[in-house]
Amino acid sequence: MKPRKKKILTAVIQEYINTADPVGSRPLSKHHELGVSPATIRNEMADLEEMGYLISPHTSAGRIPTQKAYRYYVDEIMQIRKLAESMRRDIHRGYLKAGREIDHAIAHTADALSTITNYTSVVLSPRVSRFNCKHVQIVPLIRNRVLMVVVTVEGIAKNVEVTLSQNVDNEMALRLSNALNSMLKNIALQDFGTDMVDSIADLTRAETAVLREMLPVLQETLLEEETEVTATGFKNLLNYPEFNDVDKIKNLVDVVEAKPLLAKVMVNSITHTGDDRNQIIHISIGDENDNQHLKEFSIITSTYEMNGSPMGAFGVIGPTRMNYSLVSSVLDAIREELNDNINKLLE
Repeated sequence: MKPRKKKILTAVIQEYINTADPVGSRPLSKHHELGVSPATIRNEMADLEEMGYLISPHTSAGRIPTQKAYRYYVDEIMQIRKLAESMRRDIHRGYLKAGREIDHAIAHTADALSTITNYTSVVLSPRVSRFNCKHVQIVPLIRNRVLMVVVTVEGIAKNVEVTLSQNVDNEMALRLSNALNSMLKNIALQDFGTDMVDSIADLTRAETAVLREMLPVLQETLLEEETEVTATGFKNLLNYPEFNDVDKIKNLVDVVEAKPLLAKVMVNSITHTGDDRNQIIHISIGDENDNQHLKEFSIITSTYEMNGSPMGAFGVIGPTRMNYSLVSSVLDAIREELNDNINKLLE
């Protein structure tokens, strides 16, 4: 695409993002320094329409960008710039207030994203099994049922209920808790197994048998655990004219409430190996989304890491008329802060 067409296409996209109205040559000439006459702008827009980058709604003389235009803009024109220093300071202060626990950092990330971008934010929490054990407590319930409470070094708690072949009283529960704490402390939850029981001294045969029953259930529960998804700012999308009619609102509700669908989208963003020029920020536009419910949306995601390995993802869902440049810059800044927060927590 020649530079003049590229400049005019960028102006059309920016104008449409701001107004949601079909764009004509007059507002482009008035609001953007294109250095050409309105007649030249009209001719170039006509060429862009023939090339498939613009379409003309039959109710208006103006034009709107196509999905092809947004993809070209994202891949070839848009730049991810540093956010203003004042906004970066606000984001940093927000993470300082959130504290040094993973759950708090995840919740703050979701709130900050939806507030700053005015879209719906989605954050994929890491699996508990990837964290290090800090403390285990066994609580007797009724008869042969016990509750295992696991707390990680990173500040996440998980409760697992286990039904055993024998009863466990308070005294045995305390001894088993002490034994597990000596065995599992600072070990990743996904790495422990029943073979560790053999290394524990001073346990009775009955206590050893109970541990051999409990540990596989605990490990299986943690490894098969569904990754949690936090979605915030659903009402933000109701402010956009794209979602004014009842059918689109229903579709929007279905998307936001479908946590397994959102989880799959975010997991895909972690494993994404596409050929786009920026692997840190992944952008999926309209029909590029696999699920039918997401065809009217654009999704911008990024990942956060632990020790250099992706542990979760976060992003925003909005209309295809999304401010891609701003959102990408926000995600880039939040990724930096979130990674810093997590690494300090691990230290």
